[in-house]
Amino acid sequence: MTQDEGAERPPVSEGGALSAAEPPTVPPQPSAIDDGPAGVGLFLGIRAELRAGPIERRAEAEERRAEAEERRGQESREKSYADLVDFYRNDSGVIVVNGSSRVMDMRLTIPASRLTWDLDLQQPCKQVDIPNQELLGSMAEEQPSVHLTEADLAQLRLEFKDPMGKVWIRDSGGAVASLDVWKPSRRPGSADMVNSERWNARAQTAPQCGGS
Repeated sequence: MTQDEGAERPPVSEGGALSAAEPPTVPPQPSAIDDGPAGVGLFLGIRAELRAGPIERRAEAEERRAEAEERRGQESREKSYADLVDFYRNDSGVIVVNGSSRVMDMRLTIPASRLTWDLDLQQPCKQVDIPNQELLGSMAEEQPSVHLTEADLAQLRLEFKDPMGKVWIRDSGGAVASLDVWKPSRRPGSADMVNSERWNARAQTAPQCGGS
């Protein structure tokens, strides 16, 4: 026996070729979506949720938009009469406008002094111009203990109650705001009469009704 014949020979593969030691083969692991019908169902469910997210958000946004439009519409309907009433001052007097087709109960107020001066029912579609001196004279007759000057008239506000029973207040040339309470007039019978002051007899057609 030679030295070569006594040496250990490397293993021979079935095909007859010599091969080195091979690592053990690890069988492939199945994934969730490969696990038959259950895996496919899970995959489709995830895709459906991803698609539903943006759809639901759009639906919620549309719902909020519709609710906001409804609120604006309700506010607009509630202010339909109030928007037809105007009040502003100039150097010579006060102008009160009822551009509605309905009579409205109105009064001038100085909130800081808690003073009110009833205008009673103002005629529909009419604008009245009240000179400062006539206004101060009428206030003096109604409240003799109160002494006002023209400078005090800068604080005047107009309060009025619309035909739906809602109460509003408007600054001179400013925005209208709602009030919670309407205090009845102190004048007997004034709740159902048109004021008989001189300036009321000079009422003109309101701009909203075709006046100039």
